[in-house]
Amino acid sequence: MEKKTSTKTDSKEPKCNLRFESVKIDSVYDILDGISWLDEPSIKDIAQFSGIDPRTAGKAIKNCVQIGLIKEVTKDFYSLTVAYPFKGSMEQKKAVLRESVFKMPLMVNLRQFLKLGDKLDDAIRKAATVQKVQNYDKTSIDPLIKWATQLKALSLEMAYEDFVEEGIKQKEIRHKETKSNKVVFLSHSSKDKPFIRQLAADLTNENVLVWLDEQQINVGDSINEKISQGLAESDYFIVALSDNSVNSEWVKRELNSALITEIESKKVKILPIKLSDCEFPPLIKDKKYADFTKSYKAGLTELIKSIK
Repeated sequence: MEKKTSTKTDSKEPKCNLRFESVKIDSVYDILDGISWLDEPSIKDIAQFSGIDPRTAGKAIKNCVQIGLIKEVTKDFYSLTVAYPFKGSMEQKKAVLRESVFKMPLMVNLRQFLKLGDKLDDAIRKAATVQKVQNYDKTSIDPLIKWATQLKALSLEMAYEDFVEEGIKQKEIRHKETKSNKVVFLSHSSKDKPFIRQLAADLTNENVLVWLDEQQINVGDSINEKISQGLAESDYFIVALSDNSVNSEWVKRELNSALITEIESKKVKILPIKLSDCEFPPLIKDKKYADFTKSYKAGLTELIKSIK
């Protein structure tokens, strides 16, 4: 009797090259808290700081990288790419995540197809095709859609400008209710992180809410988009000037008249702080600054006095 031979393939079906992990959205805020405070931490560092297990941390970090909230500086070490309110309210933290999800190219295309009348499943598939997602598998993208739905980032009525307007509105409400509470946007070089973390802790102790922003602007990025949410809510744009920051591409390229006009148009005062003897950028050379070069305590006192 002739035996029938069955042919088996060793090759597995190729996987979708865009995959979001199924993880609760609340864990993301713990992750962002850790990365904002630590200096290019590993997954293990972030998990320990946040008090969550490394596997969950790894999943949340993977999602945040794909959303554009954080980046892998070197293999398995991370930093934030957006301004973040470390000790801010849950609503402020949620707004950061919402804005980042809203601005994802995949989400932009998805909303476009929804506006054209497509059903959600069809819109997702078409958006993934536009973004050249290979071996499309809806289940791989479902966790992102779940996050976007929870964050209301699929709203067809929203526009990018709404995030800025909402920030300004929140500032106006805060000024009416509690004029003494101030918010500062603290821009600095990652190389000055130890100093900045101490300063953030001391300002927080004085009831000043700090948005932390490392100068992570890449060539081609719009700084106004990168800092929109935190800047709109802030009363002061504090730029930490040192040998590290004034020699950075961020200061050379971005601290220009257009940026200064944008900052001041939102009724945000620019307040330089001097961390070391260095040459100030020409456009802010004449602005009042707090001097930390001789005494940290004296510089802090001067800064708090200017803020309050």
